[in-house]
Amino acid sequence: MNHNNFSEIDSLPMPITQNALEVARQFADQQRHPQREEQVYLNTLAVLAVRDYLTILSIETDLTQCDSWNPAMRLFADAADLYVKGLGKIECRPMRNMNRNLSANPPEIFPVPLEARTERIGYIAVEIDEEEKEARLLGFSQTADSGELVLRELHSLDDFLVHLEHLFEAKVDLGQWLVNVFTPDWQPFEAVFEPQPESSPRDRIENPVAVKLGNWFNNLFEKGWEKFEQGKQNLEDAIFPDDHPDFAFRSGGSSREESGLSEGQASIQQRFPEADVTRTKLIDLGVRLGRMTFALMVAITQESDRTVRVHVQLHPAIGQRYLPPHTKLSLISDTGKILHESESTVQDLCILLNDFEVEPKESFRIRVAVEDLSLTENFVV
Repeated sequence: MNHNNFSEIDSLPMPITQNALEVARQFADQQRHPQREEQVYLNTLAVLAVRDYLTILSIETDLTQCDSWNPAMRLFADAADLYVKGLGKIECRPMRNMNRNLSANPPEIFPVPLEARTERIGYIAVEIDEEEKEARLLGFSQTADSGELVLRELHSLDDFLVHLEHLFEAKVDLGQWLVNVFTPDWQPFEAVFEPQPESSPRDRIENPVAVKLGNWFNNLFEKGWEKFEQGKQNLEDAIFPDDHPDFAFRSGGSSREESGLSEGQASIQQRFPEADVTRTKLIDLGVRLGRMTFALMVAITQESDRTVRVHVQLHPAIGQRYLPPHTKLSLISDTGKILHESESTVQDLCILLNDFEVEPKESFRIRVAVEDLSLTENFVV
């Protein structure tokens, strides 16, 4: 977008409804300082304008998950966030128009406060003209690391919709796993810990369907997710060494000595007696960690009430015995809240999250982090 050539085509006008004005005034009246009153008023109008825009496009939002709709947060946080269901929060940064001709002289810089520079999937600049009862959506940016949105650098709202579509497609849909549909990056355990020789490559089928755990239960998998076979001693030794027998799904965590099984008899089925499907994915955090590769392991089971129980472990891949100290494995809600986190210490063979249950259509994130490097996987049931 070129600020010098700013035109009606570059932005989208949205009417400011009487209800929006009343809500904004109500929120503003709760503030103790005039500056905060003004900011909350504009934030509320911007959020409602973007909400109305997304509603027209049948994109679901939830104001109850927003800091901008939380009375306590509004007292001290300059947040104009809007939660898009299943994806995360977008920030709707407002600026009051001081010129009656709304399109002639839009503000060039939209400041973004520190608290709004993280846990956002994007930013939309919104120009507020209360006199004309109009909010104009000026453009979109994926990030705001510099602390401001510059009008001439913004992307179009069409780019914003493409961005949302890409985020949705990038989610790992655990429901698909239950019917055996997997995205290419997710593989069966033996493909990671006992890779096939290059001379005999596996037969892989490309499947563009997003990974949904529900498909796992029907034995449908995308390319990259492969079956974890039982009875492979070297594989089990890699994942479940004798000195760490407790990394198991639910009640199946007995050691070989306790069960009376020989090393050759121990199997994944005995380690995960209630898991309907197990899959793993290789994660490479790059050159800075010496090409350290991890295996993210996910086991799921279908409960009687249609919820899905999920078990997550993180292992060093073949060639590494221990995880790097301070490796973090985190369970994060789709609103960005850390629900559970596990951190490795010295000579940890693997770390895991507490088992958790997920409702149908519910989404969550799993993040692997070492130092300032991290990778996040998105899942949905």
